[in-house]
Amino acid sequence: MQPGPNPPPAIHDSVVGRDMHTGNVIHNHYHLPPAPTTPPPPQQIIVQQAAPQQPYYGQQVIPVQYYQKTNGGSWIFYGILSILFSFFEGINFLCCGVSFIGILSLLPHRDLKRRVPSHPEAGSIGIALLLNIIAVCCFLLYATTL
Repeated sequence: MQPGPNPPPAIHDSVVGRDMHTGNVIHNHYHLPPAPTTPPPPQQIIVQQAAPQQPYYGQQVIPVQYYQKTNGGSWIFYGILSILFSFFEGINFLCCGVSFIGILSLLPHRDLKRRVPSHPEAGSIGIALLLNIIAVCCFLLYATTL
């Protein structure tokens, strides 16, 4: 059997075939009827409160203390280097200058161990001061023997 002279079109949507890059293109969008809107179910709000803190009796609260930095450990290192290099010609004057600056910066802190015994650098100030004084004395001893 042959189809009739004018067969009905097989495509029942209204698509018009055209070139997508140069011509008009009809896009078919099939829309559904809007869904009925129902209000969301009510939500329960749960509030949790922290348990009340009980004070600790018999425990002492220690406040945080900030200490002034004195660089005692660094001046110990510089004092030892100055003692070692105070007998070398050329750099002994520089080492004496470094030790003299160390003495000047450590003098205001010389009684730190008595004033603030809990200071972390309280024990190193006296040692650093002594080493830098010895370094200056070594330079003076070497300079007078020349």
